[in-house]
Amino acid sequence: MRVLTVLNNWKVVTAPENCRRSGKEFLKSFSPILLLFYIKGVDISSCLCRESNKSKKHIIMNTFIQIGNIFVLVFPVVCQLLWVLILPMKKIECPFLLVFVMQISSYYFIRRSQNQIGQILKILNRISHQLQGDTDYRKRKIVTYVFCIVMHCLIIAYLYIYFCSERRIIEQEYLKNYTLFRGFSKLSANCLPLLRDFSVCIYTLGNNIIGTTACYTFLCVQLRCLFLRVANQIRSVKEENSACQLLHAYDELANVLSNIDDIFSYTVFVLVVSSMAGLFRSIYSLIFLMETHFEFSFLYWFIGIYYSIVLLSVIFSASETVQARKLARELIVSLPGFLPLRYTELKKMVRRNFKRKIVLTLWKTYTIDRSLLFSALGTLVTYGILIATLGNVQR
Repeated sequence: MRVLTVLNNWKVVTAPENCRRSGKEFLKSFSPILLLFYIKGVDISSCLCRESNKSKKHIIMNTFIQIGNIFVLVFPVVCQLLWVLILPMKKIECPFLLVFVMQISSYYFIRRSQNQIGQILKILNRISHQLQGDTDYRKRKIVTYVFCIVMHCLIIAYLYIYFCSERRIIEQEYLKNYTLFRGFSKLSANCLPLLRDFSVCIYTLGNNIIGTTACYTFLCVQLRCLFLRVANQIRSVKEENSACQLLHAYDELANVLSNIDDIFSYTVFVLVVSSMAGLFRSIYSLIFLMETHFEFSFLYWFIGIYYSIVLLSVIFSASETVQARKLARELIVSLPGFLPLRYTELKKMVRRNFKRKIVLTLWKTYTIDRSLLFSALGTLVTYGILIATLGNVQR
């Protein structure tokens, strides 16, 4: 992390004691996401605790959760490889296998970076101490809970409709009558259908899409609020020490934004690709498969709503955060004009430390901005029309 260069006659003013409540409330507002990550085997909360010694019970619990999550991640991939070999609809099963592998790799990116995420939360907590604001973190905590509950309700509704759908009945009959696999093993005819149901439940309930989306979204929301708070305070700055404090706050927020991009760029890329794949399948099935039954269409409606929420949450939160950073940076560059007596010193400081352009990206290749949503929708429409046209030609 870069160190901000400050002239000798400047000093950083720490926040008063009565401002520390907002930082504690920020960590509390993040507690639902920390709990969700802990269940998935990513223990970020331990990085926030001052006590480094863990009890034996805590170690055993962590080991049990990690082993369980390894099973939850690996088992659907192995089963999906089996379905690619067995089921006739390989055009559907092969993309699923690719998405599963990408989601496993993104999970290990997050797990490997859990200490860095904890450090980011600590820095945001400290900056929230320093910058006074009127953010209602209780409402944000409620919104976080509502987000997680709604997403899990969509998953449960999807599973319920899937188990009642004709698609499952067709797959079950095909797997029961599949004789090649039973020729190599003395298993009952219900073994493959049960394995199919179990793998669908394990993947649907055990994937890390909700936790990763919530973490990235609410980190961006907090960064956006702090950038806007810095921008608002720059407009009314009158004291030299306050100006220096705002410079430090902006520099630390810029570093945090850069670190978030380093940690989440690949993970967000996987989220966007998975969401576009899910949206493409649901929209294509609803529009072009006219033989789809009524309850079958509900199945794809839930898939579309679920992945739409993921895609919109990621794109909007990231793009708005980048816009807030640009606004704060423009005001930082113009800060010397607010203090004419320190104009020369502030100008040197700004030139030395605040010329970086930081953005949030998809796997360090594509910048996330508002136009990304229109690009994604255009891609879905283009490939949908192309595949539908090729299908009509083949018929």
